[in-house]
Amino acid sequence: MNVLFLCKSNVTRSQIAEAFFNKYSKIDNAESSAIIKPQEKMHRLVVRAMNEKGIDISKNISKKVTKKMINEADIIILMNPDLKNLIKINKKVKIWNIPDVISREEDEHIYSEFVKIREMIEEKVKELLIRISR
Repeated sequence: MNVLFLCKSNVTRSQIAEAFFNKYSKIDNAESSAIIKPQEKMHRLVVRAMNEKGIDISKNISKKVTKKMINEADIIILMNPDLKNLIKINKKVKIWNIPDVISREEDEHIYSEFVKIREMIEEKVKELLIRISR
């Protein structure tokens, strides 16, 4: 099964989801992408949060969603309901209500927000893997 995780810029939520899915899945595959605008590099605080879980995403690349990605996906997961209006998809779509954390890389004071969404996404990925393995 191929899973596509989509968020606005593909540097936080969808990257975290892709990393956890590919870490925990034995046979399925995931990729992630941006609906609006890919960024030049991974957010430093996101990289730090994932490193705490033993996952290095520092070399990941933010990418824009393509028709090919959508066509090859068995399940598409939008990171929040607001994204539904930005893309027209006729496939099986699930919506996760994961808040977007917007910050500069220097904003250490909100690092805990990245950890919070990391934990939310990890739990949702585990639940998804249980559902699709049935």
